[in-house]
Amino acid sequence: MGVCRTVTVTGLVALGLAGSAAAGELQGVVRLEGAVPEPDTVTIRSTSAQHPIDGCGSLTKRSPRLLVDPQGGVQNAVVWVEIPTGPREPVEGITGTLDQRECVFEPHVLLLPLGGTLAIRNSDPMLHNVRIFQGRTMLMHEWQQPHGPDLTWRFETPGRYVVRCGVHAWMYAWVVVADHRDHAVTDHAGGFTLPDIPEGSYTLHVWHEALGEQSQPVTVTPGPSVITVRVAHERGST
Repeated sequence: MGVCRTVTVTGLVALGLAGSAAAGELQGVVRLEGAVPEPDTVTIRSTSAQHPIDGCGSLTKRSPRLLVDPQGGVQNAVVWVEIPTGPREPVEGITGTLDQRECVFEPHVLLLPLGGTLAIRNSDPMLHNVRIFQGRTMLMHEWQQPHGPDLTWRFETPGRYVVRCGVHAWMYAWVVVADHRDHAVTDHAGGFTLPDIPEGSYTLHVWHEALGEQSQPVTVTPGPSVITVRVAHERGST
């Protein structure tokens, strides 16, 4: 699957009233242009007798790689704006949880603040092998017993990370570590909200694992502003 590196932002509607504070809320939806694709499926098979799949639930699962609702809303896209206010201070403590449930990581895309700690949980009745990658570099490689203690990892560098199970190859999730707060992950209908954005002109970014990273200028006015972000991809290539 290839990527068309264009985004159009349409339907920008300023809903603020005169006299509102000079801060806005950016509300929107990320929509895929063209026909809505059927979701891919993953067929689960046991790799060895030492790693059974009893407890994985359905043996045919919907692939999380590209989930689009009937209206074209793209789920699990990361949306953010660049605001020149400097990076946020790193935080401390557990700030997000990935759960392994029926051999699927939940959620599929998770936002964490810089310095935050991820808790990885095993709610399954089977052994998992947790690995965290940044690019090709493996940062964690730990076995996790059924219903065992949570594993934790603190992220000190912003960026995108992949969490995988070394036993069950179809199991993976994304962790996006942000050094400022103005990020959101789209919901099942492609919707997102970025609150408390100062009035002004910015660059709106959208990243999706199957669609790539794309950007577009956007203007925020006092009060809510509603936008539709249209993304496109090409079939038949990688």
